[in-house]
Amino acid sequence: MSEIICPTCHGRGGDVEIECTNCGGTGYDPNEDNPFAQCHSCYGEGTVEVDTCPRCGGEGKIEQDDEGDDDDGEEESQD
Repeated sequence: MSEIICPTCHGRGGDVEIECTNCGGTGYDPNEDNPFAQCHSCYGEGTVEVDTCPRCGGEGKIEQDDEGDDDDGEEESQD
């Protein structure tokens, strides 16, 4: 296992924007009857700023095994 820089926060450990967990990044509130109601968590942006990176826990690095998979079991998105 080796340590690599966290791809979510780019090694900063915090002050990172992540996809809003309430609306899934759409910017619209999924609990409202109006299909165009703005999300109350991200205010329509689709992202929220967090103090601590949820992927590395603020460490700035994550463990990676020799096959290239990181330790959290999530697949890397190809954006």
